[in-house]
Amino acid sequence: MNTGLMALTIDIDSHVYEPPEIWDRYVAEEFRGMARTAFYHEVDDEGNRLTIVNGAPGRELNRSRLVRQAIWRPGMTIDEIGALDPDVYYPINPGAYDPQARVADMDAMGVDQAVVFPTLFNEYLPLVENPQAAAALAQGYNDWVWDFAAQTGGRVHPVALLPLHSMLLARRELDRIAEKGFTSVVIRPAFFATSVIEGHSQRDQIARAVADAMRQGMGGGEWSPRHFVETDPFREMWSHIDDLGLVACVHPALGITGPDAISSGGFAERVSQRLGVSHTIAEPIAHMQDADLFVTSALFHGLMEDLPNLRLAILHSGTSWVPLALEKSETYLWLSPQFATAFVCLEPEEVWDRHPLLVSFDSWEHAVGIMPDRLADKAAWGSRYPYHDAAGPDEARTMLAAHSVDQATVDALMGGNAAELFRLKVPSNA
Repeated sequence: MNTGLMALTIDIDSHVYEPPEIWDRYVAEEFRGMARTAFYHEVDDEGNRLTIVNGAPGRELNRSRLVRQAIWRPGMTIDEIGALDPDVYYPINPGAYDPQARVADMDAMGVDQAVVFPTLFNEYLPLVENPQAAAALAQGYNDWVWDFAAQTGGRVHPVALLPLHSMLLARRELDRIAEKGFTSVVIRPAFFATSVIEGHSQRDQIARAVADAMRQGMGGGEWSPRHFVETDPFREMWSHIDDLGLVACVHPALGITGPDAISSGGFAERVSQRLGVSHTIAEPIAHMQDADLFVTSALFHGLMEDLPNLRLAILHSGTSWVPLALEKSETYLWLSPQFATAFVCLEPEEVWDRHPLLVSFDSWEHAVGIMPDRLADKAAWGSRYPYHDAAGPDEARTMLAAHSVDQATVDALMGGNAAELFRLKVPSNA
């Protein structure tokens, strides 16, 4: 826990809402037609939207005229957000795409520095079927967000995106963005359609035998052609991120625009529709479930043991699920017969505690205030800006004060921990 940076406020979970400028100017000209067909999104000044995915109309992130991912402004309360008419368009916050407006909002919020993630590209890119188009889109987004951040005087830290449809293309973009100067990369905890090169070690053979046995137990059904981002087909990517010294930012997406085979949001969306709920119930469920799946998978596969220096940040899912996830992982590691060979540590809490990682907490999330002894070393504040459920640092500090959290711990949670993990350059008088 870094307690040396007094009163520095760093937001590790903020976002952009990607503008058409990415397709118009930043996607390489020779790929623009292909990229627009693979994925494109635009909103006009009346709230009419156009989303194209693989040459056809794509599912929208919102069921109303409200663009819930880009409407919050500094000072807005949950009552004001809740009072908005869903049938009336509310303009997108310019800070979601304009760097000068973003800095003004950071000043109004009292935020010194912010780590910035994609919204639309994190949601839709896994749906793209053409790997070359996905690579062109990822490169276009990365170049745009780099220029966006460059206009903020070093206060915004961009996180790059990878085309995980192909390890060849992902590695190529990973090397490019590292050379460009990016210090972190976003990985969505989801299932991706990517080619697999099977390993031939004893461990690989045991894993395939277990998978075959499970498939037979399910009646011989075929597995999805998609693979979870933490599993073996992606292990070389994780290792390369570690070698490059980048922070791997695990950031779930809402996931309601794609099938259940990608992430948990699709199933939650179908349930909400069956229940007749007018808005998705994925928001309070999907992010936490996807983050939990990543952590459980990493513990069961030994990712943090194999790569003990890999810096991890787990965003947009809160922290309250972490103690239960660690407890359940320990229980079932001991109970599961396939771990009799002990490829991984059977004490996941020990693995978690010694690993360089952070989990973002929300301003209104009391778990951090209630359990600072358990979470303070591994948590850092994130606003969710400009999502409709965003909140500023003052709300977080008020919550922590209500639980009598000491000032040194508050300083670490609100900036010190983030500065240490992301190795951010901070003013000497901070």
